[in-house]
Amino acid sequence: GLSSPATRDPAPPPPQLVWRQIKMRVSTTLQLAVALSALALVSGQFFVNLGDKKQGTEVAEPAGGDVAAGGDSQAALQEEWTAFVKWFRSNGGIISSKLTVKVRNGRQGVYFKERMRRGETIVSFPRNLRLDEKTAMKGKAGHIFQRLKSDNCYPDLMVILHIVHERSLGKDGFWNPYFKLLRSSYNNIMGLTEPQMKTLLRRPGCENTYNLGVMMRRTFNNFYEWYKKNIEPWAPPEFQFTRDDIMWGFNTLVTCGWGQANGNGDKQMVPFSDIPNHRRESAQKASNRGFISAAKEYQAGEELTFDYGLLNDAVLAYYGQPTPDCRGLKR
Repeated sequence: GLSSPATRDPAPPPPQLVWRQIKMRVSTTLQLAVALSALALVSGQFFVNLGDKKQGTEVAEPAGGDVAAGGDSQAALQEEWTAFVKWFRSNGGIISSKLTVKVRNGRQGVYFKERMRRGETIVSFPRNLRLDEKTAMKGKAGHIFQRLKSDNCYPDLMVILHIVHERSLGKDGFWNPYFKLLRSSYNNIMGLTEPQMKTLLRRPGCENTYNLGVMMRRTFNNFYEWYKKNIEPWAPPEFQFTRDDIMWGFNTLVTCGWGQANGNGDKQMVPFSDIPNHRRESAQKASNRGFISAAKEYQAGEELTFDYGLLNDAVLAYYGQPTPDCRGLKR
């Protein structure tokens, strides 16, 4: 299983972000050098996870992403979970009181505190809790998103900027209880340097992961350069974001985003639907609509996992985590 798993609706292919091509100038050499320096440890971890002990072995961050360790941190995590449940219910959602969050083996997950019988409700999603273009228009920065829409901004970039802006509001933001349970960093393919991407391509079985990574990186560059050229020059101080800010928003939408009901490929985020870890052939199939009931009987201490319909190639690209099909991929 993996923390903050990617979600798809209704089919399992890699995220269908907007792949339109645009011709724009690339970032300066200095900006690129700073970005690669900041991502060095993350990219090292990617190859450690693949079993390469020669690269990045000094990286200490758990492969599962942001996790807490120790009693104090576990208590803080429980406080965040309690705040999230209260917020979720106050906005019309239903979430079982039998659930909690824990860190086990360096990985945050959702667990059952007591037995749950098959058919009991796990969660019911309120229709109003959606991070998408519509909520962006209604938020504190609605006037900015109105302008972006009139400027034909990429729909997914609008959602990314919406996520990043709401996160920047901290405890004053409406979505803060949800964001507190999401990752703040990603050990995924976006952190690899170009030479490391070539190394990945040479590994048996990783060609599809490499191709997905190329598409993801191209899309991010398009989004970021569009922001630099068309938004940054006039944006107010609260909308002056760094490359790392937008990278976090991009990774978050890619790994947590659902396709909208209209089928146009644009993404939205739905609280809780992306918090349980991914496990292939899990009894529970991921969903962000209506409600999810227990597909089997769960015992106290058992982890709640969702099958998000992910291909192994996508798991490796999104999280830098090898799957059964990628074992033994050493040079």
